Amino acid sequence: MKVHKVILLFFFFIIFIKPSLCQIWPKAYLPNDGTIPWSVVQSYDKGYLIGGWYVSSDGFPINGLLIKTTMTGEMLWYKTLGDYNDGTGVLDVKQTNDNGLIVSGATKKTDSWGDPFVMKINSCGDTEWCKIFSFCKDTGDISQSTYEIPGGYITFIRRLGYLYANDHIHLFRLDKNGDILWQQQYAQSDTLFSGAAGEHMMVAPDYHYLINGYCYYPDSGTVNPKYLRPLIIKIDSSGKADWELPWRYIGGEHFYGESYRSIVDGRQNIYSCGRHIEDEAAPPGDRPTMLKTDVNGNEISYHDLVPNSWQAVFFNINWFQDSTIALDGGWIITPGGEGQIGVFKVDKDGNVLDSANIMQTVYCFADAIVDHDNKLFLVQGQHDGNQCAVMPGNSTPTWSMTHSIRILMFTTVCAHTRSHRIPSHWIASLWALMNPLKTRKPGG
Repeated sequence: MKVHKVILLFFFFIIFIKPSLCQIWPKAYLPNDGTIPWSVVQSYDKGYLIGGWYVSSDGFPINGLLIKTTMTGEMLWYKTLGDYNDGTGVLDVKQTNDNGLIVSGATKKTDSWGDPFVMKINSCGDTEWCKIFSFCKDTGDISQSTYEIPGGYITFIRRLGYLYANDHIHLFRLDKNGDILWQQQYAQSDTLFSGAAGEHMMVAPDYHYLINGYCYYPDSGTVNPKYLRPLIIKIDSSGKADWELPWRYIGGEHFYGESYRSIVDGRQNIYSCGRHIEDEAAPPGDRPTMLKTDVNGNEISYHDLVPNSWQAVFFNINWFQDSTIALDGGWIITPGGEGQIGVFKVDKDGNVLDSANIMQTVYCFADAIVDHDNKLFLVQGQHDGNQCAVMPGNSTPTWSMTHSIRILMFTTVCAHTRSHRIPSHWIASLWALMNPLKTRKPGG
């Protein structure tokens, strides 16, 4: 049976007279085409750009995909990248200062395992240049985050090779034509690192770079065993690491888990979303968490928002315009239970100001942004059969087994639940969430 994917787009906003997360509208795109979204950005005309890929029945990329919508979510056009079935996939798309696009991801044109690429597209939709970086053969390498910076671009390259190697995290500094000015490898400062890997890179307001991910690292005063821990790396504009922090000790307790993305406040404090592993808690399990780290790489605090979850993660974190924080993720309360996805609005101390359950599923949001109108816009890929049901504002969705593209908008705080796919087995960074008890220490 042919399997498809659904791109789900969720749109939230905050009403400040009566603060609440509210559904505005649902949309669905390209039904039955087998697609997955990985990135979303608002464009200069207040519409949205979505990057992803067409997928095979087992979830691997066939071609890259770009979708352009209006500010109300109506699709204007979509564009395929790469030759048919060349394994090209888009993992990141951003608007450039000239109203063009910088697109990055992976392609199998030069390596059957996959090589990272970065592509510049002008405002007319024509390719200005495309660079494929074949720097390591047969390891499945990807470009996961790319930003325009003064004089060119910075791109985060992730190798998907041997799990416990420390050669997964790279930055490439590119000029305006996509040529490499410098490249650096990270997680090299401490011989106790094992399996250090990055999930996302962002550019801080001071043009330093922050990489979030995970590593295996021992408890203080020991060298073994090594446990899964959040990893945050801060890098200056020349590519030199300011610090590399395995997030491991806070409030007299050892900390275990992962980090996925970060935002930075005016004092250069870092807020990261991720996963907190608590094996010895009652009940044991994973908690979706927000980490707070200071400018010098010291752990300040963590805040678990679903305290009794069994498997859980926050994948995205964003600022609202009032300096409150949007977190989205997914969780399962009991083994074999229903997956649940949702959005939390919190202050800088992790106090919950508002929340909304989205749906019951194990498909988490791949990306999320707060747009110019202070709306939270989220994209999601989900198995959904051969039909796509449009969900009204206050109804509970009925899912069929098809794949297509959806958008939801909220008008009230919804009492019913909606879900979000938590893991995808073909993406190594998400696969760990499927088996949290098996990935906490080498050989465990």
